[in-house]
Amino acid sequence: MASLNAAGEGALLYTILQETTTEVLVFDAESLRIVQANPAATHNLQHRLKALQKLTPLDLMTPQDGRAFKTLLALLKNGKRRRTALNVHFLRREGRPYPVEARLLYASDGGRPVFICIANDVSQREATRQALAHSESDLRAIVAHIPGMAFQIRREHDAAPVLRYVSEQSEQLLDLPPGTLCAKPERFFKLIVEEDRAGYLARLAEAGGGHLSFNWEGRIRMKAWADVKWVSVRVSQRRQGGTLIWDGIMLNITHSKQAEAEIRQSREQLGALASHVEKVKEQERLKLAREVHDDLGGNLTAIKIVLAWLKQNLPPDAPRLIQRTEYLNQIVDQTFDAAHRIASNLRPAALDLGIVPALKWQLERFSRNTDISYRFKAPDEPVSLDPDAAIAVFRIVQEALTNVAKHAAATQVKLRLEREAGHLAVTLADDGRGIRAAAGDATRPSFGLLGMRERATALGGELEVRPGRRQGTEVRLRIPLPPPVPDAAK
Repeated sequence: MASLNAAGEGALLYTILQETTTEVLVFDAESLRIVQANPAATHNLQHRLKALQKLTPLDLMTPQDGRAFKTLLALLKNGKRRRTALNVHFLRREGRPYPVEARLLYASDGGRPVFICIANDVSQREATRQALAHSESDLRAIVAHIPGMAFQIRREHDAAPVLRYVSEQSEQLLDLPPGTLCAKPERFFKLIVEEDRAGYLARLAEAGGGHLSFNWEGRIRMKAWADVKWVSVRVSQRRQGGTLIWDGIMLNITHSKQAEAEIRQSREQLGALASHVEKVKEQERLKLAREVHDDLGGNLTAIKIVLAWLKQNLPPDAPRLIQRTEYLNQIVDQTFDAAHRIASNLRPAALDLGIVPALKWQLERFSRNTDISYRFKAPDEPVSLDPDAAIAVFRIVQEALTNVAKHAAATQVKLRLEREAGHLAVTLADDGRGIRAAAGDATRPSFGLLGMRERATALGGELEVRPGRRQGTEVRLRIPLPPPVPDAAK
């Protein structure tokens, strides 16, 4: 290929200078006045070429950068250097600085000595560097303020996992400096209390022997502080090329575990109190039912006997007295019915016959009062429940039927009793609107449901309220049955 002539080279160089994004300034070696500037320089400095030709490079720099710039110019002019580089800040026309990487050359332009400054705007790179620096600083600040220990585990290909990083909080949490724990991760295992070690070892085997590379909660014993702590290890796994990385954090969860224990204890105490209250209520109901049946029933019987004698001994010519006596006799019969109803509400006599007859009696009464039909299915063999369990099951079904009558707009209910592996399952289903439509205001607590659940919990069982398979609502109670009594004859 033929070489370019001088004119061609000049045209090519001019084109390059016009199109490049690198700033080029040419200025006189004596006066330092700018002679020429390419478009990149005029664009970045925000000056027209004519305006720049009235300035020197020193006018485009901060005083501090200007002094360093002049020193380098002197070295170039004295021939001690042929070219040099420096980092300075140029000033845009409004006075805002931006960083550049500059190279200076000393040359001759038609016999006139000049300096050539070739500069690259590195403001974007500087901003990125500062952002990374700030990000790293922020990350360190975040890690420093985490109420726990941050760590990272790495495994290169098939090599063993290595605890690569541990934050400074390891000393506060484990009384182990970060370097010590990184060098010997197994030292963490020695802190685990004896009762929790089996679970940790099982997880360690699943993880392939990498300490702290799995989620775990347990207790550690700090002999130096005579203290036992609950800690939670949480890790997330990711891949970076051929390297497997676990980013993890270990938190001191002692306070939350203590709070959970207190809440659990309070819950158990509240459950025991609720069970005791219900038991006392049932005892009082039984007492009142007996008093109504025995005392009130006995007095009413005596009154009825006296009225019968009085009616027989009244003179035949006293029709008004006979009429009044008959009216009183009817009032006594109505009071008998009311007393029987009150006693049944307090303590159904059918419960003395067993839970199955009691529930059947309850369904018959419910259907009679609401015109809602029922279907009842129970095991053929007797269902043995202790008195407390029987009354609890009866009250749960009673509350469920009350909810059906109030909210469901149902036409039929189905009650089913089944034996399930040492448990009794009681399922009540209706064909009404369903639990969603009947729920009403979700912000109001349903004390009826709460009471049902408390009764179920007190029996060691569970209660579930859910939408029916096709429509309506299904209430399912499951309680343990007492163990069978061995046959003495055997």
